[in-house]
Amino acid sequence: MVQEKHQIISINAQGEVGVVLKVHLWPANNAGGWVHIMHGVSEHGARYDQLAKVLNAAGYHVSAGDYRGHGLTCTSAQGLGHLADHDGWNKIVADQMTIISHLQDQWDQPLTLYGHSMGTFLATRVAQRYARKLKPILQSLVLSASSYRPPWLYRIGLIPILFELWRKGPLAHSKLLDWLTFGYFNNAFKPVRTPKDWISSDHAVVDAYIADPFAGHPITNQFWFDWMHGLAEVHEPESMAQIDSELPIYLFSGGQDPVGKQGEYVVSLQKALKRAGSKDVTYKLYANGRHEMINEPDKEQVFDDLLVWLRKRS
Repeated sequence: MVQEKHQIISINAQGEVGVVLKVHLWPANNAGGWVHIMHGVSEHGARYDQLAKVLNAAGYHVSAGDYRGHGLTCTSAQGLGHLADHDGWNKIVADQMTIISHLQDQWDQPLTLYGHSMGTFLATRVAQRYARKLKPILQSLVLSASSYRPPWLYRIGLIPILFELWRKGPLAHSKLLDWLTFGYFNNAFKPVRTPKDWISSDHAVVDAYIADPFAGHPITNQFWFDWMHGLAEVHEPESMAQIDSELPIYLFSGGQDPVGKQGEYVVSLQKALKRAGSKDVTYKLYANGRHEMINEPDKEQVFDDLLVWLRKRS
């Protein structure tokens, strides 16, 4: 399968003047499928270049949009890590559907939504909110480094966020919130070499992440607020039930990933999806893997397992 050159296109966000979404494209000649990637928090679509090339070689077009406040979509250093002044979560959910609808004009292959970390919740929400609209094209849902917790826990999580909003304002970055989340994740790997050891056991990957100006940046208090509301909404039983029950879902995660509580929250997610009616939910845990399984030393096995699963659901 011949891969064409990585492209970057611009798409105007629906209903908002001046918001231009930058989207990475990896087209494949004679593609039989299409994978749309939703990246994690504080990173960007270009980090998925290696995965995209693997998928290209297997016959898939690949797309990945940089969110508002992320990557090339962000137009200023001051805007990095800030989704919107209001309702940012719902805006980036709508942005994903805007991107998919735009690309449908040139790619008519069956679609797989692929989300990583924060992107798993975004991809899940897209599959929920737009289930009817996507049904003719959506073939599968792949969630990397995801988790499940009851909605009420996310609402409790709003308490320190509200405190920081009151104390520092919506555009400020909170060291407290960073310490409670990303700092906690890194503590699982003490003694640590860097603040981002939880990302991968591959030192080169961690160092590249830290050196990347579009990765690892803090997010604003308003981002935290909007995201936490979004997480609670995504995990409501009635939201889970909106997913097409016939849609195949693949969960994979590192067995040492603190986001998934070393696999416990991944199993919880599978159970929650099945309770909501999903009939085909598979999960795979990689014993020694951390947060980014596609950037671990055994990534070739991860790629192979993903391709085997995708082919079976084609």
